[in-house]
Amino acid sequence: MARGGDVPAVSLALVSLIGILSHTYGCTANDLADIESDRLNASRKASVLVTGAISPRSARTALVVQLAAAQGLAVFAVVILEARWYFVAGTAALFISVTVSNVFQKRRIAHPLAMDTLFGLNMGVPALLCCALLPTVDLTPALLVGAAFAIHMVLLNVVAGNLKDLEHDRAVGDDTTALRLRVRLTDDRLVLSTPVHRRLVALLVAGSLGSLLALTLLAPVPLPQRVALSAAVCLLHLLTARSVRTLLTGHRPVSPNGREASLGLNFLSLMLASSPWAPVPVLVVAVVTAAWLPLTRPLVTTPSHLIRSERP
Repeated sequence: MARGGDVPAVSLALVSLIGILSHTYGCTANDLADIESDRLNASRKASVLVTGAISPRSARTALVVQLAAAQGLAVFAVVILEARWYFVAGTAALFISVTVSNVFQKRRIAHPLAMDTLFGLNMGVPALLCCALLPTVDLTPALLVGAAFAIHMVLLNVVAGNLKDLEHDRAVGDDTTALRLRVRLTDDRLVLSTPVHRRLVALLVAGSLGSLLALTLLAPVPLPQRVALSAAVCLLHLLTARSVRTLLTGHRPVSPNGREASLGLNFLSLMLASSPWAPVPVLVVAVVTAAWLPLTRPLVTTPSHLIRSERP
């Protein structure tokens, strides 16, 4: 996208691998940091660390392996693919930031919204980092995609992540944006939101729409196609806003696993707005995202029959 077109297959594969490694690294770091809290969370009872299927020591070893693999790929990119030198430094900085945001996400070292923003930046900044792999770049689409994805991930945390574990986080003394904004859940898991919380979510949805409209209106395609894409993005955001509104006004319960329809609609609009710039990479991201959960769930959860068999 930074070049205004599809990237070489080797570069695309390398960036995808580093992205996957940063994601799994962050999840592992988060699970290690929250292991004691997760033992008290019914929704986390199948976590492989909670059940003991994987030991903390093995998880820490996996962290080192993932970090080494990512840095090795970054060095390979500089030496073999002639990427710019800052690709290595940027990859190292990304993993440091991912460590901080996942280990201290709910730890009261800063306002939780700042930690949510750091989490979003960790997901959006790689769009700029990818520019180091290309001989010529146009930063505009990379900036817009990075901003849109960062906003999407903050929205994911504020809406899905915060709300699904709200009462558990309150009970164990964790610090989240929703708790700071005095959001509560009823016994039926209906949201009792506050005006400032609703304004924050509305601002995030509006920011997402603005960045994606800029992306579609600047896309290197004929005007009619840009108009059609913009209209589709607006429609998806209207549906996103409607879905969020029904959630925050208590018309439906919070999803216990965080799979909110609004987030799927928002991600779909991101893929749609990005597609004119780089069709093949966008297709790869869409396919990997769709397959990620069913492919990785067996790696991070213990089968229910084994959990039952471990009970006295």
